[in-house]
Amino acid sequence: MKLVPSVQQLETEMTAWRRHLHANPELGFEEFETARFVADKLRAWGIETTEGVGRTGVVGTLRGRLGAGRSLGIRADMDALPMTEARPLVHASRTPGRMHGCGHDGHTTMLLGAASALVRSPDFAGTVHFIFQPAEEGRGGALAMLNEGLFERFPCDEVYALHNCERPLGEIAVHRGTVAAAADRFEIVVHGRGGHAAMPHLAINPLPIAARILLAIEALPGRVTDVHSPAIVTVGSLRAGEAFNTIPDTAFLTGTVRTFDHEVQKALESAIRRIAKNEAEAFGAGVDIRYETPFAPTINTAAQADAMIAIVNEVMGPASLVIDPPPEMGSEDFCYMLEQRPGCYFLLGQADAAHQAAAHDTNYDFNDAILPIGASLWVRLVERRLSAAGAS
Repeated sequence: MKLVPSVQQLETEMTAWRRHLHANPELGFEEFETARFVADKLRAWGIETTEGVGRTGVVGTLRGRLGAGRSLGIRADMDALPMTEARPLVHASRTPGRMHGCGHDGHTTMLLGAASALVRSPDFAGTVHFIFQPAEEGRGGALAMLNEGLFERFPCDEVYALHNCERPLGEIAVHRGTVAAAADRFEIVVHGRGGHAAMPHLAINPLPIAARILLAIEALPGRVTDVHSPAIVTVGSLRAGEAFNTIPDTAFLTGTVRTFDHEVQKALESAIRRIAKNEAEAFGAGVDIRYETPFAPTINTAAQADAMIAIVNEVMGPASLVIDPPPEMGSEDFCYMLEQRPGCYFLLGQADAAHQAAAHDTNYDFNDAILPIGASLWVRLVERRLSAAGAS
């Protein structure tokens, strides 16, 4: 392991920043204090800082002292989750129902650490944009920044991001293609006719209709799609009624579809709509369907993945590197930045004896031991990709 010395000197500070952010979580597009914290740090270091990009996003811009050159963007996400923290940590969330349960506090801190180190020794040619994104957790933060002209205002020849993961501490996974799945979200409302449970023939019970829809749509992958194209349909919520002896008017199903392929994605949406409509009509009920796609597949470009592989080899050594593991069924809205610019999104393992909980678990906490690793990777990436000789 060859961490950047100037980053190692920041380790205590970075831990303090990360724990401050963890204790003060904010949901997507509500990251007012988080954005202020980030912007204050960047300005204090003399970095050109723009706030309010994509509502609560922040972009810091640093130009190298070796002259003009290409431009590179590094993204960190800032938002927390609507969860109540379970572990009684000293730095636990101070806001009930809000928690940094996915490590965005650590992602933000690592990028701040890299910015602090680079501003002291900007030994590169060109420009780096430090992109602090709001609202990654399903609220459309990446699209909000892009729709406000992120890459027109802050030109990037390529973009990068990382996410902590449950791999062993310091193990890094880099994909040279698909990293993570698209994620669709659906809500199906079955409109029946309420009545007394003792006289079901006078009502239209939406519950068995909803149950039939649930079983049918969860069986779709491999039936209307090729088994060699992985897909998941999961109903996460089925709600209806309040009393044991009453038939309700409506039943609600909500769920998600995960795929790696746009054609599979379209086929499953069409089938879900068709099944819901047909099942409802067969029993005289009505149905409303809301279907949206908050995340596309996250797909790296090979050249930028290879560049990241070289950086990992330099900083961590080949024993820490996993290349092209199976893609994740989770999703990431950095996908939309990768649709507009070549880049690489990679995974940094944080699991040790004290950090076994997965992201989105109420017992989760980011492992501060990987802060200098992530920051060192970003520093070396900037130095190598924006070298005076120019990147390949």
